[in-house]
Amino acid sequence: MIPEGFITSLLDRADIVDVVGRYVTLKKGGRNFMACCPFHKEKTPSFSVSPSKQIFKCFGCGKAGNAIGFLMDIERLDFPDAVRRLAEIYGMEVPEDRTPGRQEARKKARALSDFMKEAADYYTSCLRNSTKAIDYLKAREISGETAERFGLGYSPDGWHGLEAVFPGDRYKAQELLTTGLVLEKNGRRYDAFRDRIMFPIRSPKGTVIGFGARTMKGDEQPKYLNSPETPIYHKGSELYGLYEGRAAIVEKGRAIVCEGYMDVIQLSQAGFREAVAALGTSITPEHVKKLFKLSDSVYFSFDGDSAGRKAAKRALDAALPVIGDDQSAHFVLLPPEHDPDSLIKAEGPEAYEREMEKSLPLTVFLKSILVEGKELIYAEERAKLVKQAKPLILSMKSAPVLKLSLMKEIAALARLQLEDLEREWGVATERKTVERPSFEAAPRAGGPYTGRFGSWGARFDWRRRPAPEPRIGVQDVRDRMLQCFLAYPQLLGEFSAQIEDEFVMSPSPAANRIVEVWRAAAGEEDGEPMSPAALLMRLSESPDAARYESLLAGELTLDTPEEGARLELRRAFLELELERVKARELVLGSSGAAIEELRRLKCRRTELMKLIAKAVEDERIYRREQEDVSRTRDFAKNELGEGATTLSDNPKVRAIQELLFGKMRVGKAEAKKIPAAEPAVETPAPSASPFGAPPSPFGKPPAPSISSGASPFGAPPAVETPQMSPFGTPPAAAPATQARAAVSSQPVHAEAAADSPRSRRDAIARALREQAEKRAGMKLEDPDQDFPEDSGAFAVDANEAMPPEMPEGFGDGMADEEFSGLLEEAQENLPGDVPDADPDMLGRTGV
Repeated sequence: MIPEGFITSLLDRADIVDVVGRYVTLKKGGRNFMACCPFHKEKTPSFSVSPSKQIFKCFGCGKAGNAIGFLMDIERLDFPDAVRRLAEIYGMEVPEDRTPGRQEARKKARALSDFMKEAADYYTSCLRNSTKAIDYLKAREISGETAERFGLGYSPDGWHGLEAVFPGDRYKAQELLTTGLVLEKNGRRYDAFRDRIMFPIRSPKGTVIGFGARTMKGDEQPKYLNSPETPIYHKGSELYGLYEGRAAIVEKGRAIVCEGYMDVIQLSQAGFREAVAALGTSITPEHVKKLFKLSDSVYFSFDGDSAGRKAAKRALDAALPVIGDDQSAHFVLLPPEHDPDSLIKAEGPEAYEREMEKSLPLTVFLKSILVEGKELIYAEERAKLVKQAKPLILSMKSAPVLKLSLMKEIAALARLQLEDLEREWGVATERKTVERPSFEAAPRAGGPYTGRFGSWGARFDWRRRPAPEPRIGVQDVRDRMLQCFLAYPQLLGEFSAQIEDEFVMSPSPAANRIVEVWRAAAGEEDGEPMSPAALLMRLSESPDAARYESLLAGELTLDTPEEGARLELRRAFLELELERVKARELVLGSSGAAIEELRRLKCRRTELMKLIAKAVEDERIYRREQEDVSRTRDFAKNELGEGATTLSDNPKVRAIQELLFGKMRVGKAEAKKIPAAEPAVETPAPSASPFGAPPSPFGKPPAPSISSGASPFGAPPAVETPQMSPFGTPPAAAPATQARAAVSSQPVHAEAAADSPRSRRDAIARALREQAEKRAGMKLEDPDQDFPEDSGAFAVDANEAMPPEMPEGFGDGMADEEFSGLLEEAQENLPGDVPDADPDMLGRTGV
């Protein structure tokens, strides 16, 4: 037995993304990795792997588990073998049970295996040197490659041939008697297998655990000799050819079970490498269970004679208790004159494949056996059918849906109702029936309505209400808390005191489950929190293990961050305490307890309500922050594209990028109050400038605008404002300019700046315009000069929302060429719907 501590440490060291990635191609999707499920066919990926929780979950077929469970499913391994496989991947040595009894058992098993291996090598070497044995195999059309693949051998025709392999005292060793290689009579030993073709029987790991020996003489009996049961060889659980055909079974998704060694070898040589056979005994449920672990489809193919039909019926008995609803069993009924070997030799592999296609499903084969020889027109024959079917169908413990379907079909054959059959077999179940309202209601108080159509009020009352539907139970909040603890075991330590106070003495099953998980996680010796997968493995022996696995798999859908789970738990503990305080108040109030105690509880209730309100607010703030992060991530993915350059480190380029895409965020500390703007005075239109009208660097300006209505920033309605030249603002327009400056000093949030591509273009155009005006105004020698109306001035609307403030010092002393270069760099780093740096483009934006 593998120590539990080693399994936990192995799961903590293993990375499930690395393990799963060895078999399927994973693609990052949020916090988790996604892929098409390797356990069922699908086109849209629904297979999720969580690196934080170290579990996988397929939302299509429902498979879920940790790294060990994944290896068990993908490689069809037993639990110990999956642990050893995972340990092999990470270079860890699996510690074995060190108890004296276990060590002695392993020592004996190893000694038996060594004796069997030496004997197998000896028989193989004898085959190479035996012309007689080689000629026999050639006559059976067995190739040398097939003989080597199955390790066939030959036991010489002598009484003490093995004495050459085990000389002296070794030939007298007890291990030779235990393995059945030698027999003893009257104190004298002799070889058990003489002058026979030897078929080594291998375990799933490839070690020789037994032998089957076939005579080469047609009349010698018995035809086959087999090794006896030993500590390393159990006929009821081992299958011949399973080691050689394991990979083919997994690859083809089916296993073929036939009768003997030769059938397996001939089928394998013909291309059916997924063939296996029972070892000198009938097929057992253990055999079928082992095959269903490797494949969901098993074909039973026996000889076409009466003995083969009996073997098929025994295989049916073995398959019924272990088959599941998602598995299938088929029965290949060959012609009476053939077995698989003879059919392939006579008609080729294609003929056998056709017989496989014509195979009968388990339900059809079962019904054919039940109705065989019966005349169902007679009640007596139908009664026999019901009696014979009962033990067979009731043995189906792992396929409830298939079992119910068969019961319905048997009931139909016996001309019975399903309920009658269930009562007869003692498996009747209560079925809830919906009570429908009767139309024969009692007359109302006022009497039934009577009219030309007669009295119908007594038969139907329109005011009659249907019975209310039963309420669906709400999930216990403690189950949600348990889900958070399973997803983040480190939180069990943080809330250890609350768990002890709230749940340890609670009789609730949900509370007991939390305590069980809490105690399991507290078993870590090094104090380090274990992974969810390791915690789940530690709880694997619990009666609620399936529930824990289901809750943890469901968390993959929710994908709650750790901080979110922490906030949920904090609020949940407060709410549970509040409920407890309220209940205590009711009890004390009804019993007339001391006023001081009630006052203390009331104070605590008020305090808890405030704490809960704060916890709710903390959760709301946290969710909003998570939404902001999610929007930023979506923006980077949708606007920038996969692998695009992020925001520049250059603060000036970064400012342009944020303005272009509306990503500039203004903190609360930076928000400023907007002073009331002075009233704008009417100013006459300026006269023509002596310098002429230089061309505006931003294209043709728009026509003057007249603002109407009160300003949202407190300024009274403004009259018509003069156009402002890009070369400065005339003194007469100073009040309006001040009002505009007051408006522009108000920061705008990212949401307002990113309403549309048009608004982003307008924002950057206005920012560039202000910088140009500032630089041009500094160069003017005579600020009192007049300008013509067509000098490229811009109209100001006091109601217009202005762009966010540029960073302090932005554009100071910056040449036009430098600014154009920064704009180009911003456009290259953040591809999207942005304006070009040329005047025509800015003119088209409406500036």
